[in-house]
Amino acid sequence: MTPDHVQENRLLEDIRSYFGYAEDQLEFVWNEAEGVQEVALFTYNPRHTHRFLFHRASGSTKEQALHALLEYTQHHKDRDQSYTIQWRVAGGSELHTSYFSAGNILLALDKFFAGRDPHTVQVFSVTLNPLS
Repeated sequence: MTPDHVQENRLLEDIRSYFGYAEDQLEFVWNEAEGVQEVALFTYNPRHTHRFLFHRASGSTKEQALHALLEYTQHHKDRDQSYTIQWRVAGGSELHTSYFSAGNILLALDKFFAGRDPHTVQVFSVTLNPLS
């Protein structure tokens, strides 16, 4: 294993340990465009069997992208606001509640809809949670 891969694996483990989730509840999706590496971290909630974008980060290497993702993971509560989104699967009857950290309401909705067909869910409310 190269030193780069060792460092990447360490960063992945640091990110996973922050959440304390089972490994199958986190998904790292990579994209490369014009020499920039982007990693999107999705969390999977087994209660309502959907995945949601936690955050995207980028860098000139995978290691830099993972480092930026770890930084966000450790400090997002310091800079982002908390939003509650109530939703249901289109045609379904069960109301779900999900929570997102984002800089504004549109970014919270972007995280909610990332990677999904917007016609498959119905959003009923988006609420800015009070500061604690």
